[in-house]
Amino acid sequence: MMKDLQASEKEIARQEKRIQEYKEDSERDDSDVKKQEEVLAEFVTGRHDELDRLRTYRDELITFIEQLKAGEAWESISCSEEAAASTEVLLKAAELLPSQ
Repeated sequence: MMKDLQASEKEIARQEKRIQEYKEDSERDDSDVKKQEEVLAEFVTGRHDELDRLRTYRDELITFIEQLKAGEAWESISCSEEAAASTEVLLKAAELLPSQ
């Protein structure tokens, strides 16, 4: 999921550059530019969906961890690789998600 977000961010930047090149190219007409702008709009819409899904997964992970911390098992698993990995995932998600 997070790799998808990073890839889509790069693709949006490439598409924006492509649109600018189309606008500057005298051989391209308005319909070419418009088509590229439609492609960009699809990328942006997809990115919003990816961000929504990442936000949902992050919230579910936070809830799961809170439930574990409330139970007796947390002490035995808090130092596990899985607990460390979940913390790392939450930190990466925070970097990718816009501030709310």
